[in-house]
Amino acid sequence: MEEIIRKREVPSMPEGIQIQMASRGAIPSQTIQDISELGIRKIVENVRTGKYHSVMMAPDEDNEEGFLMMESSPDLIFLQIWDSETDTAWACFDPELLDSNEEAPITSSDGQSVFPLKCTMRDRELAAKCVEWYAHTCEPYPGMDWLKDTRE
Repeated sequence: MEEIIRKREVPSMPEGIQIQMASRGAIPSQTIQDISELGIRKIVENVRTGKYHSVMMAPDEDNEEGFLMMESSPDLIFLQIWDSETDTAWACFDPELLDSNEEAPITSSDGQSVFPLKCTMRDRELAAKCVEWYAHTCEPYPGMDWLKDTRE
């Protein structure tokens, strides 16, 4: 079941890093070794500037507990968070495209994934905030509207 979760007040950024894995693509050589506070700041800046077209983060090294995935083109960003415990996915979305069944023109880092156009956005600053928030909380950023999909 899909539902829109509206943004709400953003509390202060929690201290500490909650993720155990980060990469800038699907290939093992793209693993990001530094997931310290400084390393996360670098990842966030690279998302903000468009240097990183792909980011994957997870609370565990094997992505079994869930993950954040960002894939992008020069103008579109697909951002999704999945929680394995509740089998729930949160995705960014374009309200004007919610009825679209088109695929987004984004080349995935794994070379095979496709992304719904309705689940894209253009705001790199907001994507960077979502990545930073997830690194600290392993939860969706409260300052953005999300399309929540619960598998029932």
